[in-house]
Amino acid sequence: MPIPNFDHNLVMPPHLGNPAIPDDVSPFKCTTLELCDKFSTSPKRIEILKGLLSFRSSLQTLGLVDGFQWLDGSFLEDVETRERRSPNDLDIVTVYWGYDAAFQNNIVHNFPEFADSILSKQNYLLDHYPFNASSAPITTVNYARYWVQLFSHNRDAVWKGMLQIELNTPIVDASALQLLNTK
Repeated sequence: MPIPNFDHNLVMPPHLGNPAIPDDVSPFKCTTLELCDKFSTSPKRIEILKGLLSFRSSLQTLGLVDGFQWLDGSFLEDVETRERRSPNDLDIVTVYWGYDAAFQNNIVHNFPEFADSILSKQNYLLDHYPFNASSAPITTVNYARYWVQLFSHNRDAVWKGMLQIELNTPIVDASALQLLNTK
């Protein structure tokens, strides 16, 4: 399914017409290649997308491959039309599971941007937050509830959708970077 176009509110729609159909509701699944093809519409957007691909490459190098990322923020809105500006960053939550504390500490030690949203914004133009879905079920549900409700509205309280990208896609990510480098 292609990434939905912006709706009449200049945001990604929260659903494709009937919110009772699970496959037609946010988060919409896509690849990094589809994301880069659709949203590489300005130099700033290309810079943000390259930051995302570099960030993902670091995760893959360190072995964090079981999970997915939720993408949101003004990057998934038509802020160029509504606010006459480029997006500043891409909001992202990395949802992962199956890694012990030593592995997670290694990630944070070798890639501090993973756990520090200020560093991820400075170095990758990503407002990034990790979400360990291996926690106790109630904790996992509560974190998922928090992120979904936060990402399902913009600052004007307009309902909107988000995207989901699998983590372990290095070949697709390389193709996405190649696409960006031709723009």
